[in-house]
Amino acid sequence: MEIAIVNESSPEWAAVLAAVPHDIYHLPSYLAMSASREVQPERAKPRAVIAREGDRAMLLPIIVRGIPGQDAGSDAISPYGYPGPLFQGDADSDFIVRAFAGVIAHLRDNDIVSLFVRLHPILNRHLAGLIREGVVVEHGETVVIDLTATTADLWSATRSGHRNEINRSIRAGNRAYIDADWVNEARFVDLYVATMGRVGASAAYMFGADYLRDLREALGSRLHLCVVDVDGTIAAAGLFTEECGIVQYHLSGTDEAFAQARPTKLMLHFVRGWMKERGNRVMQLGGGVGGARDSLFDFKAGFSRQRQPFHTWRVVIDPKRYAALSQARHPGVDPTDLRGYFPLYRR
Repeated sequence: MEIAIVNESSPEWAAVLAAVPHDIYHLPSYLAMSASREVQPERAKPRAVIAREGDRAMLLPIIVRGIPGQDAGSDAISPYGYPGPLFQGDADSDFIVRAFAGVIAHLRDNDIVSLFVRLHPILNRHLAGLIREGVVVEHGETVVIDLTATTADLWSATRSGHRNEINRSIRAGNRAYIDADWVNEARFVDLYVATMGRVGASAAYMFGADYLRDLREALGSRLHLCVVDVDGTIAAAGLFTEECGIVQYHLSGTDEAFAQARPTKLMLHFVRGWMKERGNRVMQLGGGVGGARDSLFDFKAGFSRQRQPFHTWRVVIDPKRYAALSQARHPGVDPTDLRGYFPLYRR
């Protein structure tokens, strides 16, 4: 088995993406954008590990980051979202197990201390049981919409309370539409930041105008802005991505003054139909905060009865060094417990 770590300009990376279904999180441009937003961007490199055997291959997108306070050694992490590995050819369970083992060995040879991977709830839904290295942690369920269902079935699968409020919003003359010219880009940023502040989101989720600029540059026509007009005011706005028939509900914000109009429900209802008409197959709404069954999860669950679990994969590649780094930062904490914050030395 041949294993290599390639950069974002690699033709091999592009060739795998051209051959298999993938999401925006697997794109070299998305990895490069994500790496540029790391705490130490000068020490963060967008990479993909490719394991190949004949006509079979596995591709794992990662950001290789220098470890803070250390002159040598790195760790590897998935970008924000749901990247996970991709498989080309007849990748049976035997190949998958050997590919994972080979990738870990190759990362070890490249002085990488730990690996943190976010698995894709749709593309990797049968993968968790095949991972032999490290620990797989389940974080709860995500809400998925089957866009191949009929429009009537999609509406029937929508919770009655959601249906009533969507109908009321439409009767009131509220309008959701795709802002193809990005006229309301600044309004989206204001709504999103205000919403995150209102719900007490951590600083990691405070994406501003610079993030949106970088995201638009990285994704181009794969990124869409939907807005909801209520009485002449943009009351809600959201970012949605599409790639290989997979739609992601990326970010959104709502004006608190229009909360009673339920503009986000109208927005998701509209986007669901719009993306279906464009021939997409599935729409991923995500889950609750941190995977919890909270009010956010309950809101999303009103649009579909389908669920998929979300997993992360954690591997300590160099146990001795991982323990030393972790205990130096958090004395007395068990470095062998991989189910909490990972990697521990970055907490």
